[in-house]
Amino acid sequence: MTPASESDFAKLCEVCSRLDIRHMSHPHHPCRKPLPCSTAPIQRRYEADITLGSVDEIKSRRLDCDLCQLIAKCLDKEPSDVSGTCRMTQSREFCTFNLPRKVRVQDHSITHFHLTQASVIFDTSIANQFQGPSLPWELKERDSQRTHYINQLKARAGSCVEPGDPAVDTPQTEQEFLATIGGRYVPAQVSTHLIRAWLHQCETKHGKGCRPSLPVSLEQTRVPTFVIDVIQSCLVYSPSQCRYVALSYVWGAAAVYKHLRENTQDLQKTGSLLSLPIPATIRNAMTLAHAIGERYLWVDSLCIIQNDSEMLQSEITRMGSIYSKALFTIIAASGDSADSGLPGVEQGSREQLQKILRFAECELLSVIDMTQSGIDDTPWAQRAWTFQERILSNRILVFSESQVYWSCRAAAHSEERALEGVKIIERVHLPFPQKYSMDCLSWKPLQPSEYRLLYDDLLSNYRQRRLSYQTDMLNAFNGVSEILAALQDDTFFWGLPGSLFSYAMTWNFTGHSARNQVHVPIIGSKGFKEMVPTPSWSWAAWSGEDPNHPPFLQGGGDSWVRPVIDFYLVDTEHQLVSIKERPWQDHPDNGTHASWREQGPHQPPSLTHHSLSQIGRLSFWTSLVNARAARRWRLQGLHRVGGVEYTLSPPSDFRSPSHYRSEIVQQDFIVVAASSARKLVLLAIEWEDGVAYRVGTTYVDEEAWVRLEDRQWRLITLG
Repeated sequence: MTPASESDFAKLCEVCSRLDIRHMSHPHHPCRKPLPCSTAPIQRRYEADITLGSVDEIKSRRLDCDLCQLIAKCLDKEPSDVSGTCRMTQSREFCTFNLPRKVRVQDHSITHFHLTQASVIFDTSIANQFQGPSLPWELKERDSQRTHYINQLKARAGSCVEPGDPAVDTPQTEQEFLATIGGRYVPAQVSTHLIRAWLHQCETKHGKGCRPSLPVSLEQTRVPTFVIDVIQSCLVYSPSQCRYVALSYVWGAAAVYKHLRENTQDLQKTGSLLSLPIPATIRNAMTLAHAIGERYLWVDSLCIIQNDSEMLQSEITRMGSIYSKALFTIIAASGDSADSGLPGVEQGSREQLQKILRFAECELLSVIDMTQSGIDDTPWAQRAWTFQERILSNRILVFSESQVYWSCRAAAHSEERALEGVKIIERVHLPFPQKYSMDCLSWKPLQPSEYRLLYDDLLSNYRQRRLSYQTDMLNAFNGVSEILAALQDDTFFWGLPGSLFSYAMTWNFTGHSARNQVHVPIIGSKGFKEMVPTPSWSWAAWSGEDPNHPPFLQGGGDSWVRPVIDFYLVDTEHQLVSIKERPWQDHPDNGTHASWREQGPHQPPSLTHHSLSQIGRLSFWTSLVNARAARRWRLQGLHRVGGVEYTLSPPSDFRSPSHYRSEIVQQDFIVVAASSARKLVLLAIEWEDGVAYRVGTTYVDEEAWVRLEDRQWRLITLG
């Protein structure tokens, strides 16, 4: 830290002078309580919040007080009709951590430390009860945001020691070590030395936890066909045991230069990428990889021949391998196109947002990232393709507008926090740009019930993201399917896991959806290309009508769905294959009797039937009935927003709530599964040329189904 003269020290007004700067300069507080610690919020043990004044009072002092100036700049961003008062809590808890073993501890009764930061809280009120027109974010502010944090300050670490520095392994006293913990100044240009240090720490300290052994089927999968050699600035065929960095980004509206059959030879010439119109994000990723000492980079637009349909399909089905085998993945989370670049890589590409208040006791740095959502609202986080790229990567390097984050399976770091030397026990207020429950996939086989929950979670999160082309619905999920299939020794059929097929058939949208009528290219083993409609029984065949508000998908409404039907599928070679479901060993069996199964034929279907000429169609024997049913959907104003719900044999006085629209119909239903609660899972179907198509799903008591008249035992072809 550069010594500061008195003239450099921050000026404080009379109000702000009441703050205990000395206390804020020592943000790590020892605790002797056992873990997990149930200590009340740490600020309650110190002086109560200090009132800084109203909006007008703070702004009136901004010229004479550096802290008021900093707060006033934040208040300038508030809606003009909002007023209120500000107060500061000097010890808002940030995280809980342990000291590493090499530190010489003074007091062995201390079990852990609490790290705190100062926070400015704005208690808002509406000036003059203004109720006029407002922009959307102002309405949200009025409706729900009465108290929120507008600024946070952290003490700058006295002497940052980065991973890889020889001093890291040198024994230190407790005082010496704690001096390395705290805030870090974030320069306008990202420190490649810091990124190398994060990678070095992960590779040397974290062990197999951050590079778990992949399933044999994935280990044997070949590396990507092409990678970019960032030293030679050209494409090369991937060398054996290739160590490469991957890039995850959004194409957006940028004119992305693509690898095509026509230019493949030119792209392999040394220096070829230097003169081509490569988007800024890709060019910055090349610069970064070179700067941190890595030679190879994988980028989809250049490393896959985009007009070679056979290679395209082959590489897309191996996305799980590509991202899981990458050394780490660079995530370009800050922009809306491939031309947005990686902020901080090139000079002048990132604004320096951090403010410094210098005092005799310490330096206080403003916190750059105070959001709890991180990058969840960015275009990158909303795109379907980037979903699997994140969760399949073992390590990620995230570029936001203001700073860079690192995350692996053992640690999470940011440019503005010097916390590499500690073991974080609990992240109380540690924002990180990702809030998925799974974050990244486990590489261990799961029990069926765990597998079902994971599949539901992944699918629900994925289907809330956006696609430019509905034909990519399955492609953008193929990496997830590949990994799950390898981990569980499973096979996926049009996005549904074979071992959980009956359960997976019960998917349902809670939002309004409709068949997307998408046809996808299928290339058989003989190289013939065929355009095939996505089957109606797959969730990939359905889309929300409003692409900006994709429907939420839940993988079935009952915890214990039991397979009771033998399904057969026409595969990509036009062969009829049996879908082998595994018995669930960890679910209760209450002895449900299949009294609805008729004494009819059950033999496997034959491909000679004309309805089984198309890839993706299912064939199976089941119980069918044409029944009177109530069909209803939820309305919001005049717009249909809810999924279709069916009620079999409704009473004559059936009525729906006022916010629903309903109608009574004669509908065909078929049984596809059973549940542990003596219920049957039904598909509502419609017919076209002797082929059934799914239009909805519902549940019915087994006894009620048996009582229905005119039930038939039929061989169904489901398209």
